[in-house]
Amino acid sequence: MDWDKLKIFHAVAEAGSFTSATVILNLSQSAISRQIQSLEQDLKVQLFERHARGLTLTENGEYVFKTAHEVISKLKEVETSLGDQKNKPSGKITITTVRSFGTHWLTPRIQEFMTLNP
Repeated sequence: MDWDKLKIFHAVAEAGSFTSATVILNLSQSAISRQIQSLEQDLKVQLFERHARGLTLTENGEYVFKTAHEVISKLKEVETSLGDQKNKPSGKITITTVRSFGTHWLTPRIQEFMTLNP
């Protein structure tokens, strides 16, 4: 299964129409339509029922959409988690300051800093 076609399918299903999906995907309506048709051929099932008023998912389309949505959500979680880890400070920190600043301002805040940055 082609990942790009699946992402396009997911966007169309969420948007509810090829026209609305063109804005989200920045692709032409004909390009989106071709990708959906190609995905349907690859899977050998119809994913959408096409009507004059828009699209509705078939039972197979609902199943593929639900699965694609779960995968995309999981990947977004992974991306967020990895980004959070990358942006966390790490390593040794050395602070040099005058005694009065260290005693009155810095010391009370060190514990909170250490809790937030283990």
